[in-house]
Amino acid sequence: MKLLPALITVISLLCALPATADVIYLKNGDRITGEIKEIWDSNVTIEPEYSNKFDVEFEHIAHIESDEAFEVELLDGREGDFSFAKSSVEGGVRLEASNASIEVALANINKIEEIKDFDWDSKLDLNSNFSRGNTNSQTVNISAETEVIKGQHRYLGDFSYVLETLDSETTKEQTRFHASYNYLFEEGRLDNWFFATNVTLERDPVALLDRRLSLNPALGYDVWDYANRTLNFEFGVGYANEETDGEDTSSATIDWRLNFAYDFMGGDLELFHNHHIYRNVSGRKNIVFNTNTGVRYEITDDIYMNVQLDYDYDTEPPDGTDNEDLTFLLGAGIEF
Repeated sequence: MKLLPALITVISLLCALPATADVIYLKNGDRITGEIKEIWDSNVTIEPEYSNKFDVEFEHIAHIESDEAFEVELLDGREGDFSFAKSSVEGGVRLEASNASIEVALANINKIEEIKDFDWDSKLDLNSNFSRGNTNSQTVNISAETEVIKGQHRYLGDFSYVLETLDSETTKEQTRFHASYNYLFEEGRLDNWFFATNVTLERDPVALLDRRLSLNPALGYDVWDYANRTLNFEFGVGYANEETDGEDTSSATIDWRLNFAYDFMGGDLELFHNHHIYRNVSGRKNIVFNTNTGVRYEITDDIYMNVQLDYDYDTEPPDGTDNEDLTFLLGAGIEF
């Protein structure tokens, strides 16, 4: 019976022990404990238990420590998985690995990121604008996107639905769904390159597009693929089948995609731009350009404001329809 009180005492002591935390030692003698998220652009991003994440500039840092291993890339091109130990020199850091220990200046670190074999991110936006008076008009846009990464496999999906009305008459009803699988090459000269397979389904009956289904294998390149900035492009060829104004056509296609996102103000503000250009090489032989550009401003960790401009252009639209379409959207979204 004496064993039970002893076990309770040991468990209580273990629970009372503080969790290990990363530490930033400042030159003025202060220190910040929390979880280091990233090092990039002469800043260390840390998230304490008592605050949202924020950046600390290199010039204020004396040392950093972390038992957690990170993906580290130095300015001279060296890279590997390292934890951080206190350096003997102010403004320096000792990178620790199982088979190596490197002393470098903090300023010589190009970037570090958390090591993740599995990661996912999703967003859901609701944007709308309307006017009442001499002219009654309304635009509603619902869009969602998700990204899942597991090892060398990346899965992407996005969906958007836009409905415009003018004096109770529907002037636009556009639905788009896109899914993509990416295989990420991670060795030698193929590092940052990936193979993609894209499937896109579109419908816009007001523009006389009853249905369009395309399949496009592509080769892509990640210029940036980080938590706070993304830039990649793809080029491929494929096949499309569409029904326009009751006429069914099939065509080989040439396909180009670009995706860009960049965080400012410590991640509170995000600028994004995505575009998709394709050409049908038979049938209508048209060139189509779809793009969306905007900014998201973080209100809380999960909720943000969204301002977006969508622009579509078709070099040879069906008879009786315009070749360009411009939509301005204002709304909010949630990230999870």
